This record gives sequence, structure tokens and C-alpha cells, in this order.
Amino acid sequence: MAFHHVKIYNDSLQAASDSLYYGTEDSVFRMYQNPVCWNGNNQVSGDTMYLFTKNQKPEQLYVFYNSMVIARENEQMYNQITGRTLNAYFINGNIDYVRVKGSPAESIYFPIDDDSAYVGMNRSSGDVIDIYFINKELNKIKFINAVDGTLYPLKQIPPDSKYLKGFHWQDSRRPKNKLDILNNKTNECL
Repeated sequence: MAFHHVKIYNDSLQAASDSLYYGTEDSVFRMYQNPVCWNGNNQVSGDTMYLFTKNQKPEQLYVFYNSMVIARENEQMYNQITGRTLNAYFINGNIDYVRVKGSPAESIYFPIDDDSAYVGMNRSSGDVIDIYFINKELNKIKFINAVDGTLYPLKQIPPDSKYLKGFHWQDSRRPKNKLDILNNKTNECL
């Protein structure tokens, strides 16, 4: 058991939470009270997280209640998905697939065209959202049941709709190297 400002650092995954229990029998990190994990430019948060590891690399991540995935595109654009629960799967320590369930599960995504220019902002919802990654980058999003969505052109995005409820980009909590896990300072979220 570890309490108060727990941090985990690995080249492929970093995490922070208030408390943590690690089970040596199943190699599962159980994180409680404001847990957050990062993999590349992706951040995952929720009320409680279970991180399953194999050979010291993430294999599966379960997030219970108020789950949110944020992928930072740039300082003004964040792809976001939120729902009740989240299940994520990794291959060789890299994120591969995520399933978010909710009533509804919601997303904000900034699609690009063939010239890598942003098209606008897509705000959508459904009962289930499946997210597929290739080389740690978002590849495809699939919505299942009760699907609804709107694509806003870049210049017509309503200012109050760029962030989903509960959005917090928490990079200030992220350990950047092995020495950061020894730093006890608490930092504010964005």
C-alpha cells in the first residue's frame, strides 16, 4: 500500500493517484482517489483504476466511474472521450484499443483532411465508444447504439463546447522522469 501523492514512472506509462495497492500475486496496480495515467500524448482519468501489467509493461487498464480519455492535439485542441467505465488494452506497453461505456458516452474529436489540416470539431455520443490506435496515435473511433453527433466547421465552434464535462489536462501531475516520483509537491490542474 502507498498513500498520499503516489506516482509511477515507466518509459511507456506514467501514473499518479492519492493511494495505491499493488498485488504481487496478480501484478495489478489498484489506484484510488483522483487517479490519472499517461501513455504518449494520451491521458486517462477516473474515480478508480486497475492497471494490469505483464513484464513491467501495461497490459490492461480498467477505469471505474467518471472515466475520461484526453489526447492532446495542440494547446487549443484536445480530443476527448468520457463515459461511466473504460477498458483499455495495450500491446508491448503501447495503447491499442479502448472501449468506453456510458449513458451516454461522449466524445469531442478534431478530424483532419488529406492535407493534415483540421476540418472542424466533431461532438458525438453513443452508448458505447470503441477507440483504435496505431503506433500510439488515434486511428479510428466507432460509436454503438443511440448515436448522435454534430460536426462544427473550425470557425463556427461554440466556445463553450470545446471541452466535455470533467475536462482537466493534468500534465503538471505527470512524472517526467524517475526522479519525479520522489517529488511530493501537489500541482493544480489546468
